[in-house]
Amino acid sequence: MYGIPENLDLQDIVGSDIQRICIGRYNVRFIFFGERSINVEGDIEILDSQVVCAKWDALNGWTSTAFQKLLNLPILTYRVSSHTCLEIAFENNLLLRLHDSSDQYESMQIYPEAIII
Repeated sequence: MYGIPENLDLQDIVGSDIQRICIGRYNVRFIFFGERSINVEGDIEILDSQVVCAKWDALNGWTSTAFQKLLNLPILTYRVSSHTCLEIAFENNLLLRLHDSSDQYESMQIYPEAIII
């Protein structure tokens, strides 16, 4: 994905949860209940009550294991906060920020079903 469309429809993830987080050397894949998945090669941030508790990038991997807090936690809402950032809000004041952080390369793919690569 080159930039995140303002009208991105992910309504099917609201009320569901993340069932699996697959970690690769150069990507992280979030697999939601209902089988939608988001593959990210760009930067990722997890905020707990507005404070960053974990980050991921392809060079350094995760800064902490706090990403595990997202598993099986109901999703309240999502929004495209800019053409380079998708935010997914969870219960317990957790927020997942997925960044399309490259102008040159595709850094995020959104699939209607879980495709394990």
